[in-house]
Amino acid sequence: MSQFIPLLVAILSVTDGCFHYVPESDIALTRETPIRLHLEHPASFELTRVTANSVITVNGEMVRREAGDVILSATWLDAKIGDGFPGEASTLRIPETNVNKLEVKRFSWWRTGIVVLGGAVGTFLGFDVLGTGSEGTGGGVNAL
Repeated sequence: MSQFIPLLVAILSVTDGCFHYVPESDIALTRETPIRLHLEHPASFELTRVTANSVITVNGEMVRREAGDVILSATWLDAKIGDGFPGEASTLRIPETNVNKLEVKRFSWWRTGIVVLGGAVGTFLGFDVLGTGSEGTGGGVNAL
């Protein structure tokens, strides 16, 4: 069964779960809409405990647009170097002039289908490897 865990991890990472990002021009933004900003130039942000340097992508929830800035509650910041930073729900103000691309997180039917199909195949193969199934041969005691 442990041999199928990498398969499941691969399916989930390739599909990014059941969601994907679409260009902002296709969707009207409202408060608390999950968004991703790709920055034109790396930026630094003061978080609660650290300063996130060389940030190139910011994930979070939309708060509002104001005076040429996108204001959001950050959930994750990807840096040019390193693993990234948890956003700690910090409110960030990012000038729209530094936003290369703004994307909105949306539910994806085809990604969900891939995840469900992968889970079904993994379950079937897991039962096959364990030797249990409809025959009832999985650990029962035979009566004499």
